Formats: sequence, C-alpha cells, structure tokens
Amino acid sequence: MPASTHTITDGDSGAVRSGGSVIVYLPVGVRSRLRELAADTGRSHTQLVFDALNATHTRLAEVVGGAGEPADETDGIFISQRSGRRRHREDRVQVSLRPHPANLAVIDDLAARHTTGNRSALIAAALDEFLPASKGVTS
Repeated sequence: MPASTHTITDGDSGAVRSGGSVIVYLPVGVRSRLRELAADTGRSHTQLVFDALNATHTRLAEVVGGAGEPADETDGIFISQRSGRRRHREDRVQVSLRPHPANLAVIDDLAARHTTGNRSALIAAALDEFLPASKGVTS
C-alpha cells in the first residue's frame, strides 16, 4: 500500500531493510516545483522531502489543516463519515522516495499524528509550504 503507515520489512522475518522505494502521490504542481528545485540544487526528491518536513514539522498541524478526519462530529443521529474516495483540486502523480527505514518511521509517526496515517497528504502539504513558487508562474 503506497500510503500506508507500514515500514519496509524483509518478508516474514520482519527485519527492516534499507534502500526500499516508497511511493507518494503529489499534486502535479507540487511535483513540478519539486523537480525544479531538485534540478537547481542537485538534491534528490527524498532529500527535499526531508528538508520540507524539517522546515515545517513544528507547524504541521497548521500546514496540513483539515486533512485529518473530524473527531466525533455528528450529522443528525449519525457520526459524520467521509466516503473512501478523496476529491482533489489537482491531479495526483506518483513520486518515488528512498528513505532510510528509520526516517520512514519518523514520516509515518508524523503522518499518524497529522493526517490519520496518510503520508502522501503529509508530504504534499509540507512540500507545498516549503517549495518556492514555480519559475513559470508570474505574480
């Protein structure tokens, strides 16, 4: 599961292995800005994700906003329940990261606290806040 909170393990032994890829889903515009900064700086996507999370980790609740599930809100006699399908303003694309298992565990902990375990939502929000505006965008 690409957006799950499971760490990379080596089969039935449960041993954590290094160098595994993790797929996250980012808005097309965020991925474009990520690519631009990677090309400009020579840093990998994984390194830039770490930079973004380091820069925003003290403000993640604010940065992520309402990405989490509302706690015990009711709609008449029922507790509010989202559909399983999320709507996004922008198409999403896959981006592959290669974090060390210990770093992936940190990401998963942050995702559990701020986005009900959705590491793609966590990373997308942190990158959107951290990355400079696209060079192709004029103000």
